[in-house]
Amino acid sequence: MRVPLADVGRRGRMELTFVLENGRTVLRDSYCEVPFKVTRVLSSRPPVAQMILMQCTAGLFGGDEVECSIRVERGAQVRITQQSATKIHPSRDRLAVQSNQIWVGSGAELQLFLEPVIPFTDSRFWQRTRLDVEQGGKLHFWEGFMTGRVGHGESWRFQEFSSETQLHSGGRFTYLDRFDLRLDSLQRSVWAMGNSHYVGTGLYVGEGAGDFALMLHQILPEAGVDCLADDVVAVRVVADAGPDFHRSREIFCRLAEAPRFFSL
Repeated sequence: MRVPLADVGRRGRMELTFVLENGRTVLRDSYCEVPFKVTRVLSSRPPVAQMILMQCTAGLFGGDEVECSIRVERGAQVRITQQSATKIHPSRDRLAVQSNQIWVGSGAELQLFLEPVIPFTDSRFWQRTRLDVEQGGKLHFWEGFMTGRVGHGESWRFQEFSSETQLHSGGRFTYLDRFDLRLDSLQRSVWAMGNSHYVGTGLYVGEGAGDFALMLHQILPEAGVDCLADDVVAVRVVADAGPDFHRSREIFCRLAEAPRFFSL
């Protein structure tokens, strides 16, 4: 499909499909447009393959619309991370839009650990993420956001931040997180979080969810941890400082990867 020259770098999509071939997870199909960049699959720790999601621009600007689709077929196991946080720049009061579609098949495993979104002063951002996990599939997911460029004194100065994350597990609508933050209503919103500047959300889908929740609660007693179903755990972390936020994220990711071998 041809992309109009005027839309290059502003309207882009990426599609990735991972499958199991000869005992290894491989990237069977891939397609990307600017600003996305597809990197090679790493297999330094088999059987879980690894990939870094990259963008070749400075972030998202007002008027940008990007879409990411990831499929992990039966038997495939992959860990996906990002090279940096997603920065949202202002641009003449226009809206930046990001959509994510994630599908994990039965017998497949996806570890998707995203860096936080950082909305700059006067930026407007709209994000939607849908996670579909078939019965018998495994998902370890982390997302988060900062209230702005905290070090620059820009906390809570964005114009709009709208986000929705859905999880459908085993054919059930299991989890919904939705919020709409606007500059003109932040003072009246409990979402203002006091003096905190960082929010992280983790989702764990798979066997041993109860044990995972118990262990995470013991390690991070300040976090909100809840079993939504026999095989689904939701985690919410609010932090005042970056090091505390990143520590919580690291603990969740390490524990989700290998709970039986976890040690501080």
